[in-house]
Amino acid sequence: MLTVCTTSTDEDLATTGDAMLAIFGATTTSVVTTTQDIEYAGRLARRASRWAESYVGRPLTLQVYSETLPAAGDDLLMLSRYPVVAMLRLFDSSATSAATELKSTEYRVESAEAGLIGRDAGFRWTAQQMVGETCFSLGLTPSYLPGRVTRPWLAEYVAGYRVVGSTVTCMGVSSGHDAYTTQTTLPDDVVQAVAAKAAELYANPTGVLSRRVGDLAVEYASAGPGASLAGAAALLDPYRSAA
Repeated sequence: MLTVCTTSTDEDLATTGDAMLAIFGATTTSVVTTTQDIEYAGRLARRASRWAESYVGRPLTLQVYSETLPAAGDDLLMLSRYPVVAMLRLFDSSATSAATELKSTEYRVESAEAGLIGRDAGFRWTAQQMVGETCFSLGLTPSYLPGRVTRPWLAEYVAGYRVVGSTVTCMGVSSGHDAYTTQTTLPDDVVQAVAAKAAELYANPTGVLSRRVGDLAVEYASAGPGASLAGAAALLDPYRSAA
């Protein structure tokens, strides 16, 4: 189970200026003459931001999460939200009556970008064991049923990127923490992808590349002059979630 403990107030992964540059190119100042153009570019940036998070399969802005997790019996746990900015707490059980909080020295962020938590003592396998006779065993040895995995490990953590102009608080990360920063951490590729998508939406609001009515055929442009040649989706491919 995944719970968002503190929801981000940031909505845009690219600024209105980023979107305007992708839409109108270097001639932005000579092309844009009305506040309606600027407001429309801002709305497209927000719409493109929602598309980006949907495409990668997870929120990208800073948030605090509480998540119950299964383990495979090795020394790693995999969180579903990343990059991991900070681990706040880690428990060996989701039951409040029996949970023991692990000391911060007992585990570590093995890979922030992949959402992996490491522990030298390991994380016990959480597959349910059947002692009696089943279709997988005659009762001579314990068996494990496929898909019957519990999620006893409980992690509370901060994950995501800080965007330009973010007004979110430290979210549990103090100024003395290694991960604390007030600077933007959102990768440039993500910003460029969102701006490029905004340009695509400006050139073709409906998403339809061509239309034909009888002998009349119309093909629409796919992006503005400042859009990436690689395409918005291609820029986000390295950040997509596996599941």
